[in-house]
Amino acid sequence: ICPYYRDQGALIQRGVPISNFYAFWGGDERGSIFAENSEDFPFAIPIATQMLHAAGVAFAVKYKKEKRAILTTCGEGGSSECDFYEAINIAGVKKLPLVFVVNNNQWAISVPLNLQMATQTVAQKAIAGGFSGLQVDGNDIIAMVDTVTNALDKARSGEGPSLIEAVTFRLCDHTTADDASRYIDKKDLDLAWKKEPLMRFETYLKREQILNDSDFRDIAEECTKTVEAAAEEYLKIPPQKPESMFDYLYETLPESLQEQRDTLGSVKNFMKTEF
Repeated sequence: ICPYYRDQGALIQRGVPISNFYAFWGGDERGSIFAENSEDFPFAIPIATQMLHAAGVAFAVKYKKEKRAILTTCGEGGSSECDFYEAINIAGVKKLPLVFVVNNNQWAISVPLNLQMATQTVAQKAIAGGFSGLQVDGNDIIAMVDTVTNALDKARSGEGPSLIEAVTFRLCDHTTADDASRYIDKKDLDLAWKKEPLMRFETYLKREQILNDSDFRDIAEECTKTVEAAAEEYLKIPPQKPESMFDYLYETLPESLQEQRDTLGSVKNFMKTEF
């Protein structure tokens, strides 16, 4: 997986401890070391740059004749970035074993879909790459699992890339500094909540008598304990030295940055000096 910064769920499924996410978002790059599956890439913060990383890995997999597939994701706003188009172009040209999943939640911060792009769908952007694009109900968990599984099987079998547009709706503010009520109509938001995927899946499981209310209470309790334990685990991690902010930028630190790193260490030692 070449994830972006909203892919905690996918990485949890891959076995990455939740405490890693606390560490990463707390400014500790050690949170990007996924001990359970070191082949997964760390979060990409710049928009859509992970798509090119994924294309590079997919090229390497094909070059080695390995029957493997690469998955990468972004939001619909990311599909307007040049990195996205470059990635789908090389994926199509080289017929790479690569699956693009675009989370179309209708909003790039405060910009609605119709002002982001002139295409009727995100899925049809795959045409530019010369491969198939599918639009799926992103609130339907079963449909998403089936579609992504089929696309990965297709990629592994040498049939090339796919683009999957998961149509959903953003139910919250973009960030803690955002107020989505300024630009999202409350009626649209209320309607979107009725299609919220977890509640929808819960309704399905109850209707099919696969799980009941007691089961879901147990699941909620277990999830709460898991998250609280992860928070405690994170709080017990010894903090990194301030100089570590320089240690994850380059394999060999440029001289100018090395000077800054040394200066920071000197200042820190000076502050500890007793007079």
